[in-house]
Amino acid sequence: MRRRSVALTVVPLLLLGTAACGEDAGDGGGSDSGAIPGLEVSGDFGKAPEVTLEEPLDNTEVLSEVIIEGDGAEVQEGKSASLHIQVVNGTSGEKTVGTYEQGAPMTGVMAAGEMFPAVLDGVVGETVGSRVAVASPPAEAFGEAGAEQYGVKEDENVVFIVDVMSVPLDGPEGEAADVPADAPTIVEDDAGDVGRFTFENAPAKPSKQLQVIPVIEGDGEAVEAGDSVTFDYLGQIYGTKTIFDESYTSAPRTFTVGAGSLIKAWDEGLVGVKAGSRVMIIAPPDFGYGADGNPQAKIKGTDTLVFVVDVLGVG
Repeated sequence: MRRRSVALTVVPLLLLGTAACGEDAGDGGGSDSGAIPGLEVSGDFGKAPEVTLEEPLDNTEVLSEVIIEGDGAEVQEGKSASLHIQVVNGTSGEKTVGTYEQGAPMTGVMAAGEMFPAVLDGVVGETVGSRVAVASPPAEAFGEAGAEQYGVKEDENVVFIVDVMSVPLDGPEGEAADVPADAPTIVEDDAGDVGRFTFENAPAKPSKQLQVIPVIEGDGEAVEAGDSVTFDYLGQIYGTKTIFDESYTSAPRTFTVGAGSLIKAWDEGLVGVKAGSRVMIIAPPDFGYGADGNPQAKIKGTDTLVFVVDVLGVG
């Protein structure tokens, strides 16, 4: 699948407005005076860390240390990983930007050009449930230009606190389901990614009921309300060629399901779906953006939406 570089943002179009645990996650594991001199990190895995830096960092190479050791799947180079990341200015010790306040981890491919170099160096080989601290010189953090948008100048070292939340699948894995003959048709592109829907076999007037149609039935962990879940997906306005959002040409995205932050079709329709599954969701207006629609995406209040959703990871 094609992937592009990730950034510390959450794509909000699907938004309306229990993480994996390491063996020390329950005790607010911490560290000081380890591989990174003067760094103290405390707090529970999956929650925003408390970070103290005794003095400015001047290390000239990437240093890393495991704060909490997990026992899940291993992060592999070239594969996707879902990470919570806190950026800390290595001079002032101030926390700048991170994913914790955004409410969901970031998901990206662990490869050069796709992930922050120092994070890649420090996290590949670690396991789900782990919290890792990475101290980096400027060039290995964001490149020679620095990243003032992240509160770090070009001559300042950086600390990343990284919680390894999950290692998502590359794509759906499971048994093909019997899809109704009158369902919209999923069309894949030459790279094998979902490209669009066609509607030649589907009713011209869609049902007013929410429909969740299994396409591939995975056998992984089932989604529960409140879970952080990693997806690939495509959304299209029913009966049209208008694709209003998709992730297949960028990177999987991670959202919290069943907490009221997603459209109703996802919050209700994805609970119980297992990792590895692909489902089609047909969402009438009441389960999408309601009578107001979504002008940003050119969705009217009368539009039914159809999604293909690949559930790649839970937690």
